[in-house]
Parts: sequence; C-alpha cells; structure tokens
Amino acid sequence: MSDISFEYNVPVFAGAPDEGTEPTHRDTPQYESLDWETTKMGVQKAEELGFDAVWAPDHLLLGRDHAEYECWTLLSAIAGFTEDINLGSLVLCNDYRNPALVAKMAATLDVISDGRLELGLGAGWHEPEYDAYGWEYRDGFERLMRLDESIRLMKRMWAAGSDGASFDGKHYQIEDAYCVPGPVQDPHPPILVGGQGEEVTLKLVAKHADVWNTDVFNGDVETLEHKIGVIEDHCETVGRDPDEIEYSWDGHVICTRDEEKFDRLLDLMTPIQFEEEYQDQAPIVTEEDAREYFIMGTPEECAEAIERRIDAGVTKFQGWFIDFPDTGGMELFADEVIPQFN
Repeated sequence: MSDISFEYNVPVFAGAPDEGTEPTHRDTPQYESLDWETTKMGVQKAEELGFDAVWAPDHLLLGRDHAEYECWTLLSAIAGFTEDINLGSLVLCNDYRNPALVAKMAATLDVISDGRLELGLGAGWHEPEYDAYGWEYRDGFERLMRLDESIRLMKRMWAAGSDGASFDGKHYQIEDAYCVPGPVQDPHPPILVGGQGEEVTLKLVAKHADVWNTDVFNGDVETLEHKIGVIEDHCETVGRDPDEIEYSWDGHVICTRDEEKFDRLLDLMTPIQFEEEYQDQAPIVTEEDAREYFIMGTPEECAEAIERRIDAGVTKFQGWFIDFPDTGGMELFADEVIPQFN
C-alpha cells in the first residue's frame, strides 16, 4: 500500500449565503466573498501544517455571485508562492482546453514547480458552463471518448520529447507537436481521472490513470468498495496490474470538539441534493446520512472514518474544510488526526 496522504481542496469560490437565504455552495458555506488574500492564506496554512497537496476544481461560475478563480492560472500562481506542497487539478475539464496545449501547460508547470504537479482530468459535466462560454456539449459517451484520446495524445507528446509527436485520432490530430522542455517527473506527472460511470469511465481509469478520484458522491465506504472492485475487474480485462492505481477520497471535513460549531456547520452544509447523474441516490439530509459520506466530528471520529476508507483501499484524502476561512478545523485535523496515520 502507498503511504497515506492528506490534501487540501482550495476554496476557489465563496459559498456563504446572503442574509436569510440558503448557502450558494456546500463546499464553502462560511466563505462570504471571494478574496485572493483569504484563498491564498488557506493554501499557505495547508503547506505550513504539512498537508501533502492542494487541489483546485476546474469550474468557472460556481459559488456566490458566480465568482470563481480559473484553475490553471491559480495553480501556476500557487506554484510561485509555495515550496513543497504538490499542486493538482480536481479535475481539469477536457473540453475546456485543447489537449496538446494541456500537455505543454502541464510540462511547463511541472518544470517551474520542480516536479510537484498532479494532473487531474475529467470528461466534463457542468452543462451551464458549456452554454455560457460557447463550448459544444456532447453526449456523455462522446465526451469520454474525447478524454480517452486526449490522455493518449498527451502521453505521446511527453514521451516524444525533442522528436515531436503526431497523433491522428477521431477527435484530435497533431503533427510534429513538440513538448520541450518535458516534465520533470518520469515519465510524466501522475494522472488522476475523476468520474463514476462503471462501464466506460472506470474502464478508462483502468487503462490510463495513476489515481482514481471518487468525487464527493462516491464517498461512502460501500460505494468505494464497489467502484474499486469494478476498476480491478477492468484492469484484468485491459491487462494492467491494479496495484498501479491509487484511490482518492474527495469530500467534506468537519473536525471539531465544539458541538455547537459542529451542528452549525452541518446545518449550513445539508441538505445536499445529488446532481442529475446521481438521481438514483437519496439526498444527504440528516447527520447520519452525512457521516456515511464525509469525515466529520471529533478528531477521534474523523480518524475512524479515515480508517474505514483505508480498509476499502483509499490512500489519498482530499478535503474541503467546511469551516473555512476559519482554519481551526484544519489545524485540529493536522495536529490530532494526521499524526495517527504518518
């Protein structure tokens, strides 16, 4: 088993409600207004506390007032004011950027960060962003086939180096595309793939990914065990050693000994209505429901929730600390939870 890593999801949007209204986003229900110094402070605190990586989502208009930082620009800025912590996209939407350009962008960021990039990729799902920014929203299977080609194209560019790469796919074509300088990491930065469809997405994970990201709504132990089993079956089909793939849990964290604070944060976060693609799952409404999916409670309760997911096969934990911009939760987590696993 790989070492257990604990990682920080960067608040790239504010989610606190206007007075008398519901929170505009469950990931940041106390963050009142997007502010660069506040977001930057959270990243610096995560590095100071010893978190292993920071991850930024790739959306463009979530949260309060539709204000949100663009993922790749943000990661590039973070590379400049951090020294040790890894940098990841959770996950980069394949349709928002040409994959040949992403290969070049990833190589450059890996160089300037001295090998700290983890490249998270996904097929895309948020149709309102496609509509707003003028991208074509294709059906799910085609989006996944485009992602499959993109990953193969990027790997070819990284491998070709100074020879240049050509690729003639159904969706993407390049000719003598150079990626020099190449990535620091050999053969390339680790590729994380997010998504949950069992027939296509998880087979794509088995073919290409170094890490599978659960996304928030696969966070309960029963679902994790099932999805990991599906990936392992796909590995057998495609002829890959399943031990080559890590599994990451992505979700909400409430770490506190203050019962009043816990109840207040839980009320802000719930109920959570699943997106359309999860329509068969019931909303997360009660504390019991939330505890099934998330890491919540005292440090001892958080450690127990982590241990159950480690037993299921998870080695990377990517957390949204719900009390942000209060850093008390992440400080308590770093002081009393992380040391139990390192």
